Amino acid sequence: MKRRWIFSLLTASLVAGMVGTSYADVKVSGGELRVRGVMVDNKDTTTAGLSNGGFFEQRTRLNVDATADDAKIFLQVQDSRMWGGEVSTTSTGDDQAIDLSQGYVEFGKLFDKPLSVRIGRQSMAYGEHRLVGSLEWTNNARRFDAIKFTYKHDAADIDVWTAKVSDSGQAYGNDNNLNGIYASLKMVPKNAVDVYLLQKLNGTSDMNIYTIGGRVKGAVENLNIDYNAEVAIQSGDFDSDSSQSASAYAIRAGYTLADMMGLRVGVEYDVATGNKAGVSPSTTSADNEAFDNLYPTNHYLYGFTDDVNWTNTNAISVNVSLKPMDKVNVSAEYWNYTLAEENAAGKDDNGTELNVKVNHEMSKNINCELAYAMRDAGDVSTFAYPGSTTLYGAIPADKSSTFGYFMINVKFM
Repeated sequence: MKRRWIFSLLTASLVAGMVGTSYADVKVSGGELRVRGVMVDNKDTTTAGLSNGGFFEQRTRLNVDATADDAKIFLQVQDSRMWGGEVSTTSTGDDQAIDLSQGYVEFGKLFDKPLSVRIGRQSMAYGEHRLVGSLEWTNNARRFDAIKFTYKHDAADIDVWTAKVSDSGQAYGNDNNLNGIYASLKMVPKNAVDVYLLQKLNGTSDMNIYTIGGRVKGAVENLNIDYNAEVAIQSGDFDSDSSQSASAYAIRAGYTLADMMGLRVGVEYDVATGNKAGVSPSTTSADNEAFDNLYPTNHYLYGFTDDVNWTNTNAISVNVSLKPMDKVNVSAEYWNYTLAEENAAGKDDNGTELNVKVNHEMSKNINCELAYAMRDAGDVSTFAYPGSTTLYGAIPADKSSTFGYFMINVKFM
């Protein structure tokens, strides 16, 4: 509780200080209230005492915009909690749910050019979020403490940044950092074309991994076909003894029947390399061939149970979506997973998932989402529902589990 009051006092003092100046303009620019109820049934697990149940989690945000001379300031205060997570909802015990989700200053038109710099804690997401994502699915979301330059041109928008993920006590640039260059090209009509170079550093282990890749997203409008593809190659140092040599690609395509309630039928194939069974780059000098998924938003990309990542995988999906009525979207996916490299038991069947999701846009600012997923573990046991595994354990090989949620998200200005 003490920390909360200190944080609130500092925030209030900052805002009050801005308001007291003649050149500042401060306003509450918006916010969000999101509540999600989750249900899990994993009755066959053998790794936890609790095999099924549910919980509610809530996220509340308040956004503040301010201007001071040529600077723009953005603050996002966030309260993230699980219902009943305190000793008692009526107690006055220590509660550290409130945090600064974002807080940065931005300077634009540097040197009278379309160049800006953003300094501070901020959300960053690129492309399909396969490598760098804001992870808004989780209650806390992901943020980066970063310095990011953005250059906007008729031919391309380019971001260049350095972000400190954690401080390992090493010299700056050798902590746990993510550096990157991401360019969105505008020269190809009706297509989004991105190219990027990312660098992941960990000074403790001497990790220095480079990821170079590209992405294209577009449509053949006269044929009602849409497509999305991304490829990434990794090199560099996995640690002081081992090199990084890995790759991944993803291909998605769909065909839309506009006259049939907007029915879209799609397919997807996602591949990422892995290490062969028995290979341990962290303890030997063997190359690391497992693709590093970096900092993605994997929920919605490879199913809903969040145990499949863009590493050591071959994932195939057949999916459909349609709009049976105005502002209502219904979608379903079937996923089949195999490991790119067999495990020590010679198994590679990583099971399947079938999920269904309904979205209802009640108004411009209110959205409801309902989803249900059935996950079969195949020959390989798996930890689904990251963040809740301490409650619900692993899905044993050849066993199934179900997962569902209802979520309402209200955004306000």
